[in-house]
Amino acid sequence: MPSTYPSPSAVLHRADDHDSIKWVSVILVFSITYQALLALIHTHIHQTSSLVVAMTEFLLYLGCILILSRRIRLEFVALISLVLAYLFVLSIFRNALEVKGLRDAMIPLLFYWLGRHVANTAYADRLVKMLVWVVLAFGFFELFFLELYTRLINIFSYYVSTGTVTLTTNYIRDSALNLNGLRPDGIGRTIFPSLLGSHRISSVFLEPVSLGNFSVIVAAWGLSKPSAEFKQTLFLVLAAMTLIALSDSRYGLIVVTALIIMRLSVKGRLNDVAIILPFVSLGVLILIARLFEGGLADNVMGRLFWTGHTLLSFDISKLLGIQGFRIPYGDMGYAYLLSRWGVLLCLALWVAFWMVKIPDASARRFRAYTAIYISLILTVSGTSFFALKTAGLLWFLVGVSTSFKAGHVSTSHESAQPRQPGWGLRHVY
Repeated sequence: MPSTYPSPSAVLHRADDHDSIKWVSVILVFSITYQALLALIHTHIHQTSSLVVAMTEFLLYLGCILILSRRIRLEFVALISLVLAYLFVLSIFRNALEVKGLRDAMIPLLFYWLGRHVANTAYADRLVKMLVWVVLAFGFFELFFLELYTRLINIFSYYVSTGTVTLTTNYIRDSALNLNGLRPDGIGRTIFPSLLGSHRISSVFLEPVSLGNFSVIVAAWGLSKPSAEFKQTLFLVLAAMTLIALSDSRYGLIVVTALIIMRLSVKGRLNDVAIILPFVSLGVLILIARLFEGGLADNVMGRLFWTGHTLLSFDISKLLGIQGFRIPYGDMGYAYLLSRWGVLLCLALWVAFWMVKIPDASARRFRAYTAIYISLILTVSGTSFFALKTAGLLWFLVGVSTSFKAGHVSTSHESAQPRQPGWGLRHVY
């Protein structure tokens, strides 16, 4: 008669998994909050530099690698090796080593496979809820106790110290907030201006742009849920809309509205149409550059025009990433991406993203919503898509949702294939 007791190796395996998930929680929480912690240290203990920020990020990446090394997967090693080889060959043609592009590529690769390693949707749900409550708490603290908040964290001084901004760029005299923490005169707040004024909340992210991006990720995760989890969807969408209002994120407002419409109107495999969105976005940018006559006005159309105009100037060497990789493209996301990675790596990673086998309808929706997030953010922002404080969480959730070992089993009428319950059901925090 077979024994009902687990084997010693199975017990050790579960203990190893239990230890791993605790460190995953630490990594993800710190990836969200590390900038605020460094700014707090800078304000009260010791001046922070860009090297300190880089070393902190490196420790987080190293933590991901150590966790993933416990169960090495051939696909992960192969993909990392191919990307590193491509960037190395590209550096030969450039005659220069471009570290920023390498760092930008490592975030989605490491955190995606970290999500695959965890493979537990129930854990991811609890993690997202916890992060939402933390971000909301700090957001309302900033809203109601701004003077105390800026005494604790001098954001502007921190960004000057890390080389992100210069003293001459502070157009708000005596402000300790980031440059975009206040809407300048003539532009004004879009969401509830009479109630919230010109102040844009940034919470633990130190800048409202990242808070808006976080809100979109939270809404996308909630809207991807099956209909049976309506309460969770409602909570996450309402939380996201609250954070969008606090940060006055125009991008967040537009994208979350689009995601809600898509959730209500697009079903099943129609979500896969999102694969063409980057190419549609590029086409629209170029069309605006050719037809729009508003020039470089300080508005959305002006920024889209300048991005499209810049893309039209790209020759073959720039498209391949050989030339122009050191040009600061500012808020021109597609120009930044193509110049750092080259069109070949961009296409390869995008195809790989859509080749991942999807376990159920929720994962299919989240992949489509992630595609919308990526396609649209690159039209108005240069580097915020690659900011660890939001990109790490996004790619972790993509990895969890596309895993067949996730701890959530979808209802049969919404699942493309049933998920197998994973170890994480016993170890959800």
